[in-house]
Amino acid sequence: MSQTAPIARLIATIPVGDHLGEGVAWDDRAGAFRWTDIEGKRLHRLDWPSQTLTTVALPHRLGSFALTDADDTIIAAFEQGFARYNLVSGAVDWINRPLRPAGVRLNDGDTDRAGRFVAGEMVEDAAAAGGAHAGNLCRLEADGQLTILLNGIGISNALCWSPDGATMYHTDSRRAIVHAYDYGPQGASGARPILTCPPDSVADGATVDAAGRLWIARWGGSAVSVHKPDGTLLATVPVPAAQVTCPAFGGAALDMLAVTTAWLGKDAAARSADPQAGHLFLYQTDATGMAPARVAL
Repeated sequence: MSQTAPIARLIATIPVGDHLGEGVAWDDRAGAFRWTDIEGKRLHRLDWPSQTLTTVALPHRLGSFALTDADDTIIAAFEQGFARYNLVSGAVDWINRPLRPAGVRLNDGDTDRAGRFVAGEMVEDAAAAGGAHAGNLCRLEADGQLTILLNGIGISNALCWSPDGATMYHTDSRRAIVHAYDYGPQGASGARPILTCPPDSVADGATVDAAGRLWIARWGGSAVSVHKPDGTLLATVPVPAAQVTCPAFGGAALDMLAVTTAWLGKDAAARSADPQAGHLFLYQTDATGMAPARVAL
């Protein structure tokens, strides 16, 4: 696999102004990028290349989601649990609403190479949760039960897998260290740190390209950083917003990079200084992403 520095060129800005844009994914069947505005309780669809934008209101905050083999249904990691969500009717069919401490919600998630949806938790209220690291990383199994992959998490992020699916990447953004794990049906093991982030540019969402390189959104850093599997920095892609949240490859050739951002926590003055915060940014790259995985219903 090539580990040379990739090239990315900004080609479009989609002015959605998301409070907390996240979880962007390419839906190859629809020919569209989909992503969530967690705090705005919105789900976006951007058809490409027409750039037709469709936005729907959601009944709950949506941390992340998985595409399924049914074109009208996603698996939604709503704040309080996992559900089948019908994109046409808006119907919610709960699968698993695990007992968790108050002040903890579902956050970043992705589908592994075997078609299993994995999502992590975020501690929003440490006092109510009984600690700042009361969250878990959970895998939703075919029978609707949950396998706990990791625990002791503050903000689960940077979840993605190597092209062969044997390595899982993950970070607790509060600890600012990206780890690699051995991954398989039994879970995640063999944690090894590969990258430590500075406090003003922590790792948020992440994806892996077909060459095995990690593309990591840097919250506070106005960038997506690109790394070898061992964490070595290869390139930095500038993003015209400070709080960069999630990247995903898409387009017909899987050579476009979509990047979500947020204005969460910014007062009027800070928003004025960061006027494109919350927009979606699209880049043409010389890299190729991985085909999207789907969960079987």
